Amino acid sequence: MPRSKWMLRAALVMTAVLAALGGSPPGPAAAAIVINELLADPARDWNGDATVDARDDEWIEVLNTGPAPEDLTAYWVRDDAAGAPRLNLFGILEPGATAVFYGSQALAWQAEVGQTAAGLSLNNSGDRVVLLRTVPGTDPVLLEDVDVVDYGDHVAEDDRSCGWSLDRTQWVLFDGLLPYGGSLEPVATGCAPTPGAPNHCESSVGAEDTSFGGLKADYR
Repeated sequence: MPRSKWMLRAALVMTAVLAALGGSPPGPAAAAIVINELLADPARDWNGDATVDARDDEWIEVLNTGPAPEDLTAYWVRDDAAGAPRLNLFGILEPGATAVFYGSQALAWQAEVGQTAAGLSLNNSGDRVVLLRTVPGTDPVLLEDVDVVDYGDHVAEDDRSCGWSLDRTQWVLFDGLLPYGGSLEPVATGCAPTPGAPNHCESSVGAEDTSFGGLKADYR
């Protein structure tokens, strides 16, 4: 059996055991990797494959807040409805760097491990996104929650993302591509999403006829 399938099945077994014992330990454990930004309702070609797809173009960005490189294969993501992880992350992330994972990558991983094709499955009415980490030394594999983000309906509108402010003092709404005039939290910034780049909030926002390629050039 491929290692990825074995790890997923082992993780599912341990998830079931935890549920039988009363669920996961209370509260997320501390970890260097955190969820930094996410976009649940894409209306542009965010993954750069020349096709706009509501499932493929969803994305989650993670940030390494620690002092050393982190192996992302120890990390997994799921949404609130999922009993199993939607994606096992991959790659090495340097300190202070970010990595973006798209729904298309989640679909590819799900096909590899024989899981139902769902992508990241970020619900447009609001959802909870959970970042998990493999507990070192566990065999079968045990996963622990290390970060949790809840978002509401106003966040999951066309091309709005939410994430940490650059100084990581508050969670904010990046609504520059579809302005939000309400008062719900996270609060609107008027700034565009920044996948793969620091969460800068510039004063100018791309006009409606600006291409996504132009926006990426502005924010990188």
